[in-house]
Amino acid sequence: MIKTLKQRAVRSGSWVIFSYLISQVLRLGSNLILTRLLIPEMFGVMAIVSVVMGGLAMFSDVGLLQNIVQSKRGEEADYLDTAWTIQIIRGFFIFFIALLLSIGLYYVRQLEFLSTETVYGNQQLPLLLAVVSITAVISSFNSIHILLLNRKLMLGKLVTIELVSQIIGLIFMLGWAWFQRDIWALVFGGIVASCIKMLLSHLLNLGARCRFLWDKEAVHEIFHFGKWIFLSSILGFFLNQGDRLLLGGVITPKLLGIYTVAFFLANAVIAIFSKLMSSVFYPVLSETVREYPEQLEKVYYRIRNKVDAITFFIAGFIFSSGQVIINILYDQRYQDAGWMLEILGLTIVSSGFFLSGQCFLAQGKAKIVTLMIFIQTCSFFLLFPVLFFLYGIKGALWAIVLAAFLRIIVSSTYLKIYFFYNIKKEFLMLPLAVLGYFLGKQI
Repeated sequence: MIKTLKQRAVRSGSWVIFSYLISQVLRLGSNLILTRLLIPEMFGVMAIVSVVMGGLAMFSDVGLLQNIVQSKRGEEADYLDTAWTIQIIRGFFIFFIALLLSIGLYYVRQLEFLSTETVYGNQQLPLLLAVVSITAVISSFNSIHILLLNRKLMLGKLVTIELVSQIIGLIFMLGWAWFQRDIWALVFGGIVASCIKMLLSHLLNLGARCRFLWDKEAVHEIFHFGKWIFLSSILGFFLNQGDRLLLGGVITPKLLGIYTVAFFLANAVIAIFSKLMSSVFYPVLSETVREYPEQLEKVYYRIRNKVDAITFFIAGFIFSSGQVIINILYDQRYQDAGWMLEILGLTIVSSGFFLSGQCFLAQGKAKIVTLMIFIQTCSFFLLFPVLFFLYGIKGALWAIVLAAFLRIIVSSTYLKIYFFYNIKKEFLMLPLAVLGYFLGKQI
């Protein structure tokens, strides 16, 4: 059975990596084109729209994916249909709250409480947020069987859905940008992608037809486990999106747009491993805990060593060559993204340490994950204003890096308290960061 689990994990991981690489190539290609068709300010404004929508999604997250993967009832029809019903209610909730926020932003701006020099004072922001909020309703009708595919480590159809919807959305986005050269290309491209994904999730026959249902036992189980996911998501929003949330109120849309380019490139590596954590590693750890708990440490460090080997090397490489990468890919307007990318590249080192959180979730200890994120979030919001006040935008970026390094300390501490801890294995791949740095210096 261990061999079977390993085979499914490798197959699923291959699908995730394939999907992500294709997705990132498409995103990078479209980003390079769009940065030449649109001005930096547009990316800065849309960054805040994305942060707000992402925040609302995380503020209402009850952990449907984690519940379906971890629960013994995760494959029962009544359980899945109840989860789908909750998903739809959540989608409409996000939609209405986003509308209220857009109205509030409009009147606050009319009263001149917001500086027009900042992103929050941008004239188009309220309307953009209101229109983008439609995607929350569209996505809420996605087939719940998309989440079940993660539990079963059967990701082929899921990859197909995501890539097809992304490609169609990007084609629409690029076409609009080519002819109109306005910010609505970014808005409508996302809406089109959401529509295609929702339709494909039902047309590809992933499982039984979804129906509205309210199973009280299922609801209780979902919210009982999900309450800690809910708190973790709220804290995770402030930790992962807090940089743009705060910067939007203190810098210009142009500078935020340039920062967004650097963030996109630095976060690309973190995002692939975040996707692997939730789609592959978490199901693997969950099944290991259920079926072979004595193998947990062995499985954990087998995954960690592979993740660290890649992320440590890339972090060192970007730290020494970020400016060169930006000079090659982008025009003169975005050159300040180079030094930003070099600093943000250091955050990649912490990617593998997310795995400890997946370990706790697999054990049903979501409360521990919440405490870990709480400590990191508080530290970030203490560091960010102080370093920004003292050193400006550079100080803000170093606050992001320090918060990522704190993640290493916190995750290691909790791992040692509750499970196991091998310091040699934890930092076994550190020399690869030095190797990456020196290779980056050569280009």
